[in-house]
Amino acid sequence: MQKLGFKPDSISFTGTLTACSHAGLVDEGLQYYNEMTRVYGISPRVEHYGCLVDLLSRTGQLEDALDVVETMPMRPNEVVLGSLLTTCRTRGDVALAERVMSYIAELKPDADSNYVLLSNIYAAVGSWDGVGKVRHAMKALCIRKTPGYSAIEIDCSSHDFVDGERTHMQSNDINEMLDQLSLELKQYGYVPETVVRASSEYQ
Repeated sequence: MQKLGFKPDSISFTGTLTACSHAGLVDEGLQYYNEMTRVYGISPRVEHYGCLVDLLSRTGQLEDALDVVETMPMRPNEVVLGSLLTTCRTRGDVALAERVMSYIAELKPDADSNYVLLSNIYAAVGSWDGVGKVRHAMKALCIRKTPGYSAIEIDCSSHDFVDGERTHMQSNDINEMLDQLSLELKQYGYVPETVVRASSEYQ
């Protein structure tokens, strides 16, 4: 864009920062962020701060990412905080996850997905007291986990599936096919991962 004489705008920098984040190019991302404000005089918006938080989070600089959240001139939204909380799970950083969750609880106290994510962070490190604490907090706030679902569109018709779905008119055929696929995958050496699931009390 610069070689062709185009002046980048805030949307251009959002795309550039997102690309740097996904590619793990921290130094380049920080350089573009600084150029955006210093060279082009563009005031960062919440999405730019979100990109910066994501950029730092993906490379393990969680404290720096939280510092961005705490010094933003505007209130961080759920997307920015959720991105940081998700990375806390990936990195196993319980202490930081608790700090991030305190911000999320103020912003959106009834968001069930964030409580479940925090519970999973505790479970991943074997902190069952932490899991219990989240469960009690959800009960106190009358928050129930919203069941996740998958959807597929066939011939302009949408088919939705909840975990353990048995009401679909073709559920038997679908489950037989899944069993067959699972068998074939195992024959090729696939070993399924063990996943710690949230308590049924969330469901």
